Amino acid sequence: MAAGTALIVIDMLNRYEHDDANTLRNSVEEVLPVMQTLFARAREQDALIVYVNDNYDDWSAGPAELCEQALAGAHRALVEPVLPPPGAAFIT
Repeated sequence: MAAGTALIVIDMLNRYEHDDANTLRNSVEEVLPVMQTLFARAREQDALIVYVNDNYDDWSAGPAELCEQALAGAHRALVEPVLPPPGAAFIT
């Protein structure tokens, strides 16, 4: 990754409990290994990783609450590998 590169992680904290959850789950299962490699490369090269996530109309929810909610959903194994580390840049 080049200097000044950032990895933007969009809407990966998900409970997978909505109308199109099966389609999304299948897609995430397919790309998760590649995403994990990308995360590792970003960390190795000290690239900025920014998380952007829907707050699902809970305007008081911050990163910790969104992570807890996603982990409590139907597919924890799809959430754990993409959890933001403590202090990560996070935009709701």
